Amino acid sequence: MTHSEPSEAAQQFLIQLFEQTKGDGSIQVSMYDIGELLGMDRDTASTVAQELMGLQLVEIRTLSGGIGISADGSARVQELMGPLAPDNSGFTKLGDEPVLNSGGRQAVGQVVSELKNQTGSLGLEFDTLSELMADLKTLEAQLDSSRPKTAIIRECLRSVLGVMEKTQSRQIVERLCKLVAE
Repeated sequence: MTHSEPSEAAQQFLIQLFEQTKGDGSIQVSMYDIGELLGMDRDTASTVAQELMGLQLVEIRTLSGGIGISADGSARVQELMGPLAPDNSGFTKLGDEPVLNSGGRQAVGQVVSELKNQTGSLGLEFDTLSELMADLKTLEAQLDSSRPKTAIIRECLRSVLGVMEKTQSRQIVERLCKLVAE
């Protein structure tokens, strides 16, 4: 780690700040709220926020812990996660970035939610249903991560696609095909 490269904790903090503010530098949030979302105590959140301020990725707004993301901070997050995908989740495909971008995260979350609602009515054998449920749990675990791994998500979606191709759910199959398209 060089002195201009934020620590892993700082990167996670910056990504969470970006998600809370949607990259808008005019929005102010509490550094302690961001820290709490990441399981940090107040002292740790303050230390991490100060590290990011020193790198000019975060701006202090109030003496009580109000912060905002700087333009450099937004740019750094987009380097880490890839650009924000447009909100046309029907046509979203996973990118090549190591960490899933927020548009991809939203599209995968919608597909997982739809699949969970349909699992009981798919008429799958027990083993196949168990496989599908395991893949959905893995997808949810990745979506809950501060840095969901695109490669893991892509492989789980391919596995789910293999199961769904045996069903009559053409709409889900088409969406899965678009998501995992290379």
